Amino acid sequence: MREAKRRAAAPKCRGCGTTLTAQNDSAAHVFPNALGGRLKPKGIICRSCNTALDRAADNALVKAFGDWPTLLNLPRDEGEHPPKLVETRDGRRVRIEADGKITSAQVTYDVAEIEDGHQVIIAAGNMKTFRELLKRTKKQFSQLDIDAAEQAAQVVGVADDDMLKLGFDFSPQAVFGGVITAIWLYLIRTTGRAFMDWDRLLKCVGEMQKHGGTFRYLVDGLPGLTGPDIPLGHKIIIRTVPRTGEMIAFVEVMGILRVGGLFASAGGPRSLIEHVYAYDLIQQRERGAEFSIDPGEFERQDWKLAGLGPTVSVRRADFADRANRAMFWH
Repeated sequence: MREAKRRAAAPKCRGCGTTLTAQNDSAAHVFPNALGGRLKPKGIICRSCNTALDRAADNALVKAFGDWPTLLNLPRDEGEHPPKLVETRDGRRVRIEADGKITSAQVTYDVAEIEDGHQVIIAAGNMKTFRELLKRTKKQFSQLDIDAAEQAAQVVGVADDDMLKLGFDFSPQAVFGGVITAIWLYLIRTTGRAFMDWDRLLKCVGEMQKHGGTFRYLVDGLPGLTGPDIPLGHKIIIRTVPRTGEMIAFVEVMGILRVGGLFASAGGPRSLIEHVYAYDLIQQRERGAEFSIDPGEFERQDWKLAGLGPTVSVRRADFADRANRAMFWH
Protein backbone atom coordinates (compact mmCIF):
# COMPACT_ATOMS: atom_id res chain seq x y z
CA MET A 1 0.00 0.00 0.00
CA ARG A 2 2.77 2.45 0.91
CA GLU A 3 4.62 1.62 -2.31
CA ALA A 4 1.44 2.26 -4.33
CA LYS A 5 0.96 5.65 -2.67
CA ARG A 6 4.58 6.54 -3.33
CA ARG A 7 4.20 5.74 -7.03
CA ALA A 8 0.94 7.70 -7.21
CA ALA A 9 2.63 10.75 -5.68
CA ALA A 10 5.59 10.65 -8.09
CA PRO A 11 5.56 13.70 -10.42
CA LYS A 12 4.82 13.24 -14.07
CA CYS A 13 6.52 15.00 -16.97
CA ARG A 14 4.52 18.05 -18.04
CA GLY A 15 5.39 17.20 -21.61
CA CYS A 16 4.84 13.52 -22.33
CA GLY A 17 3.18 12.50 -19.06
CA THR A 18 5.71 9.82 -18.17
CA THR A 19 6.50 9.30 -14.48
CA LEU A 20 9.67 11.14 -13.54
CA THR A 21 12.40 9.07 -11.95
CA ALA A 22 16.02 9.60 -10.98
CA GLN A 23 16.95 8.23 -14.40
CA ASN A 24 14.76 10.39 -16.66
CA ASP A 25 14.17 13.58 -14.62
CA SER A 26 16.05 16.64 -15.83
CA ALA A 27 17.22 19.97 -14.51
CA ALA A 28 15.18 22.34 -16.67
CA HIS A 29 17.16 25.56 -16.91
CA VAL A 30 14.71 28.47 -16.87
CA PHE A 31 17.43 30.55 -18.54
CA PRO A 32 19.79 28.48 -20.72
CA ASN A 33 23.00 27.28 -19.11
CA ALA A 34 24.99 28.83 -21.97
CA LEU A 35 23.62 32.25 -20.91
CA GLY A 36 24.57 31.75 -17.26
CA GLY A 37 21.18 30.50 -16.05
CA ARG A 38 21.25 28.99 -12.55
CA LEU A 39 17.54 28.41 -11.87
CA LYS A 40 17.07 24.76 -12.86
CA PRO A 41 14.08 23.09 -11.18
CA LYS A 42 13.62 19.34 -11.35
CA GLY A 43 10.36 17.43 -11.33
CA ILE A 44 8.88 19.31 -14.30
CA ILE A 45 9.96 17.65 -17.55
CA CYS A 46 11.90 14.57 -18.55
CA ARG A 47 15.17 14.65 -20.43
CA SER A 48 13.55 13.98 -23.80
CA CYS A 49 11.06 16.84 -23.40
CA ASN A 50 13.81 19.12 -22.09
CA THR A 51 15.76 18.41 -25.28
CA ALA A 52 12.62 19.14 -27.30
CA LEU A 53 12.32 22.57 -25.61
CA ASP A 54 15.96 23.25 -26.43
CA ARG A 55 15.32 22.53 -30.09
CA ALA A 56 12.06 24.48 -30.20
CA ALA A 57 13.20 27.64 -28.41
CA ASP A 58 16.28 27.73 -26.17
CA ASN A 59 18.90 27.01 -28.83
CA ALA A 60 17.66 29.98 -30.84
CA LEU A 61 17.76 32.20 -27.74
CA VAL A 62 21.39 31.22 -27.07
CA LYS A 63 22.32 31.78 -30.70
CA ALA A 64 20.69 35.22 -30.58
CA PHE A 65 23.44 36.44 -28.25
CA GLY A 66 26.18 35.25 -30.58
CA ASP A 67 29.69 35.44 -29.11
CA TRP A 68 28.83 37.71 -26.19
CA PRO A 69 28.51 34.97 -23.51
CA THR A 70 32.06 33.80 -24.29
CA LEU A 71 33.46 37.32 -24.51
CA LEU A 72 31.87 38.20 -21.15
CA ASN A 73 32.88 34.78 -19.77
CA LEU A 74 29.48 34.35 -18.11
CA PRO A 75 29.75 31.97 -15.14
CA ARG A 76 28.04 28.81 -16.33
CA ASP A 77 26.27 26.28 -14.18
CA GLU A 78 27.78 23.43 -16.18
CA GLY A 79 30.92 23.25 -18.31
CA GLU A 80 32.99 25.99 -19.92
CA HIS A 81 32.24 28.28 -22.82
CA PRO A 82 33.65 26.86 -26.04
CA PRO A 83 36.11 29.11 -27.90
CA LYS A 84 34.55 31.20 -30.66
CA LEU A 85 35.96 32.35 -33.98
CA VAL A 86 35.14 36.00 -34.67
CA GLU A 87 36.01 38.43 -37.46
CA THR A 88 37.37 41.89 -36.84
CA ARG A 89 36.39 45.04 -38.69
CA ASP A 90 39.58 44.67 -40.76
CA GLY A 91 38.59 41.16 -41.83
CA ARG A 92 40.99 39.21 -39.61
CA ARG A 93 39.84 36.04 -37.84
CA VAL A 94 40.51 35.78 -34.12
CA ARG A 95 39.73 33.20 -31.47
CA ILE A 96 37.99 34.23 -28.23
CA GLU A 97 38.71 31.91 -25.30
CA ALA A 98 36.47 31.50 -22.26
CA ASP A 99 39.04 33.33 -20.12
CA GLY A 100 38.77 36.39 -22.36
CA LYS A 101 42.04 35.82 -24.21
CA ILE A 102 41.89 36.84 -27.86
CA THR A 103 44.39 35.40 -30.32
CA SER A 104 44.74 35.41 -34.07
CA ALA A 105 43.09 32.44 -35.76
CA GLN A 106 44.45 33.05 -39.26
CA VAL A 107 46.82 30.53 -40.83
CA THR A 108 49.70 32.19 -42.64
CA TYR A 109 52.69 30.71 -44.48
CA ASP A 110 54.59 33.30 -46.50
CA VAL A 111 58.09 32.92 -47.89
CA ALA A 112 59.91 35.90 -49.37
CA GLU A 113 63.44 36.30 -50.65
CA ILE A 114 65.55 38.88 -48.84
CA GLU A 115 69.15 40.02 -49.23
CA ASP A 116 70.53 37.49 -46.75
CA GLY A 117 68.33 34.56 -47.73
CA HIS A 118 64.64 34.04 -47.06
CA GLN A 119 62.09 35.46 -44.69
CA VAL A 120 59.41 33.04 -43.53
CA ILE A 121 56.27 34.36 -41.80
CA ILE A 122 53.98 31.78 -40.23
CA ALA A 123 50.94 32.18 -38.03
CA ALA A 124 48.20 29.91 -36.71
CA GLY A 125 45.31 29.98 -34.29
CA ASN A 126 46.69 27.22 -32.07
CA MET A 127 50.01 25.64 -31.18
CA LYS A 128 49.25 22.34 -32.90
CA THR A 129 48.83 24.02 -36.29
CA PHE A 130 51.75 26.35 -35.58
CA ARG A 131 54.06 23.38 -34.95
CA GLU A 132 52.89 21.72 -38.19
CA LEU A 133 53.86 24.90 -40.04
CA LEU A 134 57.26 24.84 -38.34
CA LYS A 135 57.78 21.27 -39.57
CA ARG A 136 56.86 22.36 -43.07
CA THR A 137 59.38 25.18 -42.81
CA LYS A 138 62.05 22.76 -41.56
CA LYS A 139 61.59 20.59 -44.64
CA GLN A 140 62.09 23.61 -46.90
CA PHE A 141 64.88 25.15 -44.84
CA SER A 142 66.81 22.47 -42.98
CA GLN A 143 68.87 25.04 -41.06
CA LEU A 144 65.78 26.14 -39.08
CA ASP A 145 65.99 25.56 -35.32
CA ILE A 146 62.40 24.56 -34.52
CA ASP A 147 62.76 24.91 -30.74
CA ALA A 148 64.23 28.41 -31.03
CA ALA A 149 61.52 29.43 -33.50
CA GLU A 150 58.78 28.19 -31.19
CA GLN A 151 60.24 30.08 -28.24
CA ALA A 152 60.44 33.26 -30.32
CA ALA A 153 56.79 33.01 -31.40
CA GLN A 154 54.50 35.77 -30.19
CA VAL A 155 50.81 35.70 -29.33
CA VAL A 156 48.98 38.20 -31.52
CA GLY A 157 45.50 39.41 -30.66
CA VAL A 158 43.45 42.34 -31.91
CA ALA A 159 45.30 45.45 -32.95
CA ASP A 160 44.55 48.61 -31.00
CA ASP A 161 42.95 50.22 -34.05
CA ASP A 162 40.84 47.16 -34.92
CA MET A 163 37.52 46.06 -33.42
CA LEU A 164 35.58 42.82 -33.09
CA LYS A 165 32.46 42.37 -35.21
CA LEU A 166 29.82 41.26 -32.72
CA GLY A 167 26.08 41.41 -32.99
CA PHE A 168 22.70 40.20 -31.76
CA ASP A 169 19.58 38.80 -33.34
CA PHE A 170 16.68 39.86 -31.15
CA SER A 171 13.97 39.20 -33.72
CA PRO A 172 10.83 37.36 -32.53
CA GLN A 173 12.05 34.24 -34.38
CA ALA A 174 15.23 34.25 -32.31
CA VAL A 175 14.12 35.21 -28.80
CA PHE A 176 10.37 35.15 -28.19
CA GLY A 177 10.12 31.35 -28.02
CA GLY A 178 12.84 31.17 -25.36
CA VAL A 179 11.10 33.92 -23.40
CA ILE A 180 7.82 31.97 -23.30
CA THR A 181 9.48 28.71 -22.22
CA ALA A 182 11.31 30.59 -19.43
CA ILE A 183 8.01 31.96 -18.14
CA TRP A 184 6.31 28.56 -18.42
CA LEU A 185 9.04 26.79 -16.43
CA TYR A 186 9.26 29.59 -13.87
CA LEU A 187 5.51 29.56 -13.17
CA ILE A 188 5.49 25.80 -12.65
CA ARG A 189 8.48 26.05 -10.36
CA THR A 190 6.97 28.95 -8.38
CA THR A 191 3.25 28.17 -8.30
CA GLY A 192 2.99 24.51 -9.28
CA ARG A 193 0.67 25.53 -12.14
CA ALA A 194 1.54 25.37 -15.82
CA PHE A 195 -1.11 27.90 -17.06
CA MET A 196 -0.93 26.08 -20.41
CA ASP A 197 -0.43 22.43 -21.31
CA TRP A 198 2.49 21.09 -23.35
CA ASP A 199 0.76 21.16 -26.74
CA ARG A 200 -0.45 24.71 -26.16
CA LEU A 201 3.06 25.72 -25.08
CA LEU A 202 4.66 24.43 -28.29
CA LYS A 203 1.93 26.08 -30.35
CA CYS A 204 2.45 29.34 -28.46
CA VAL A 205 6.23 29.13 -29.04
CA GLY A 206 5.63 28.83 -32.77
CA GLU A 207 3.18 31.73 -32.80
CA MET A 208 5.48 33.96 -30.76
CA GLN A 209 8.39 33.22 -33.07
CA LYS A 210 6.32 34.19 -36.11
CA HIS A 211 4.89 37.51 -34.95
CA GLY A 212 5.61 38.08 -31.26
CA GLY A 213 2.07 37.47 -30.06
CA THR A 214 1.07 39.86 -27.29
CA PHE A 215 4.65 40.51 -26.16
CA ARG A 216 6.63 43.64 -26.95
CA TYR A 217 10.14 44.99 -26.46
CA LEU A 218 10.26 46.85 -23.13
CA VAL A 219 13.65 48.47 -23.82
CA ASP A 220 13.41 50.71 -20.74
CA GLY A 221 12.44 47.85 -18.42
CA LEU A 222 9.17 46.97 -16.72
CA PRO A 223 7.09 50.08 -15.91
CA GLY A 224 6.83 50.53 -12.15
CA LEU A 225 9.74 48.23 -11.27
CA THR A 226 12.24 49.75 -8.84
CA GLY A 227 15.42 48.23 -7.49
CA PRO A 228 19.20 48.14 -7.85
CA ASP A 229 21.00 48.44 -11.16
CA ILE A 230 22.20 44.98 -12.22
CA PRO A 231 24.31 45.53 -15.36
CA LEU A 232 24.55 41.82 -16.16
CA GLY A 233 21.69 39.65 -14.99
CA HIS A 234 18.43 37.80 -15.62
CA LYS A 235 14.93 38.70 -14.46
CA ILE A 236 11.47 37.14 -14.60
CA ILE A 237 8.55 39.09 -13.19
CA ILE A 238 4.94 37.92 -13.10
CA ARG A 239 2.23 40.27 -11.85
CA THR A 240 -1.52 40.53 -12.23
CA VAL A 241 -3.71 43.62 -12.61
CA PRO A 242 -6.57 42.70 -10.23
CA ARG A 243 -9.13 45.17 -11.63
CA THR A 244 -8.84 43.71 -15.15
CA GLY A 245 -7.70 40.16 -14.51
CA GLU A 246 -4.69 40.63 -16.81
CA MET A 247 -1.48 38.77 -16.06
CA ILE A 248 1.71 40.52 -17.17
CA ALA A 249 5.03 38.74 -17.68
CA PHE A 250 8.44 40.37 -18.10
CA VAL A 251 11.74 38.71 -18.96
CA GLU A 252 15.20 40.28 -19.03
CA VAL A 253 18.14 38.29 -20.38
CA MET A 254 21.74 39.24 -19.59
CA GLY A 255 20.60 42.77 -18.72
CA ILE A 256 20.33 43.44 -22.47
CA LEU A 257 17.17 41.90 -23.92
CA ARG A 258 13.91 43.03 -22.28
CA VAL A 259 10.60 41.57 -23.43
CA GLY A 260 7.17 41.44 -21.82
CA GLY A 261 3.47 42.04 -22.03
CA LEU A 262 0.16 40.23 -21.73
CA PHE A 263 0.58 36.61 -20.69
CA ALA A 264 -3.11 36.19 -19.84
CA SER A 265 -5.72 38.73 -20.95
CA ALA A 266 -8.79 40.04 -19.10
CA GLY A 267 -10.69 37.27 -17.38
CA GLY A 268 -7.66 35.90 -15.58
CA PRO A 269 -6.97 35.94 -11.83
CA ARG A 270 -8.65 38.86 -10.02
CA SER A 271 -6.40 38.47 -7.00
CA LEU A 272 -2.95 40.03 -6.77
CA ILE A 273 -0.21 37.67 -7.90
CA GLU A 274 3.35 38.95 -7.86
CA HIS A 275 6.57 36.99 -8.34
CA VAL A 276 9.98 38.59 -8.87
CA TYR A 277 13.13 36.71 -9.74
CA ALA A 278 16.39 38.58 -10.36
CA TYR A 279 19.77 36.90 -10.66
CA ASP A 280 23.01 38.90 -10.64
CA LEU A 281 25.48 37.20 -12.98
CA ILE A 282 28.41 39.23 -11.68
CA GLN A 283 27.80 38.63 -7.98
CA GLN A 284 26.33 35.18 -8.75
CA ARG A 285 23.37 35.50 -6.38
CA GLU A 286 19.61 35.92 -6.44
CA ARG A 287 18.44 39.50 -5.70
CA GLY A 288 14.70 39.44 -6.30
CA ALA A 289 13.94 40.59 -2.74
CA GLU A 290 15.60 43.94 -3.51
CA PHE A 291 12.95 44.86 -6.11
CA SER A 292 9.43 46.20 -5.75
CA ILE A 293 6.66 47.29 -8.12
CA ASP A 294 4.85 50.63 -7.89
CA PRO A 295 1.20 49.52 -8.35
CA GLY A 296 0.09 52.95 -9.55
CA GLU A 297 2.53 53.14 -12.45
CA PHE A 298 2.21 49.45 -13.25
CA GLU A 299 -1.59 49.30 -13.34
CA ARG A 300 -2.17 52.42 -15.40
CA GLN A 301 -0.28 50.93 -18.36
CA ASP A 302 -2.08 49.87 -21.50
CA TRP A 303 -0.24 46.58 -21.89
CA LYS A 304 -1.31 46.21 -25.49
CA LEU A 305 0.65 49.36 -26.34
CA ALA A 306 3.45 49.49 -23.75
CA GLY A 307 6.93 49.20 -25.26
CA LEU A 308 7.72 48.59 -28.92
CA GLY A 309 5.92 46.09 -31.11
CA PRO A 310 7.86 43.18 -32.64
CA THR A 311 7.59 44.73 -36.10
CA VAL A 312 9.32 47.92 -34.94
CA SER A 313 13.04 48.10 -35.63
CA VAL A 314 14.80 48.34 -32.27
CA ARG A 315 18.05 50.25 -32.50
CA ARG A 316 21.06 47.93 -32.22
CA ALA A 317 22.87 50.73 -30.42
CA ASP A 318 20.47 50.37 -27.47
CA PHE A 319 21.53 46.75 -27.03
CA ALA A 320 25.20 47.40 -27.79
CA ASP A 321 25.36 50.11 -25.11
CA ARG A 322 23.98 47.70 -22.52
CA ALA A 323 26.36 44.94 -23.61
CA ASN A 324 29.37 47.25 -23.42
CA ARG A 325 28.29 48.43 -19.97
CA ALA A 326 27.90 44.83 -18.83
CA MET A 327 31.37 43.97 -20.17
CA PHE A 328 32.86 46.99 -18.36
CA TRP A 329 31.34 45.94 -15.04
CA HIS A 330 32.32 42.32 -15.58
